[in-house]
Amino acid sequence: MFSKLSRYLASALLLGAFLSTPAMAKNYVVEVHGIVCQFCSFGVAKKLKKLDFIDQAKYQDGVKVDIENQAVYFAVKEGAAVDQQALFDAIESGGYKPIKLHALADDGSREEVSP
Repeated sequence: MFSKLSRYLASALLLGAFLSTPAMAKNYVVEVHGIVCQFCSFGVAKKLKKLDFIDQAKYQDGVKVDIENQAVYFAVKEGAAVDQQALFDAIESGGYKPIKLHALADDGSREEVSP
């Protein structure tokens, strides 16, 4: 049986190990209305690739546009946060309407990200 102190120390060590582990780069998808052709997708991708938090080592320089489903997938650099306002502004500057932002889990499931 562990004493209270032993359990506390074990918990502290586990927490320390967890916090010292670098965060993995995350993948996201944003639903975008209006992307209907390759030219549209090129323009959106070009604007998003310029954002500081995009991990250009994934997808095609960090961004993948799915025209059929009007969705834009992007990867975020390790330790960086998504600037949703900058993301949506970049999409809107191309004339398209961002609808919802979702974080992608490893299993492919989506979780909506609130602004």
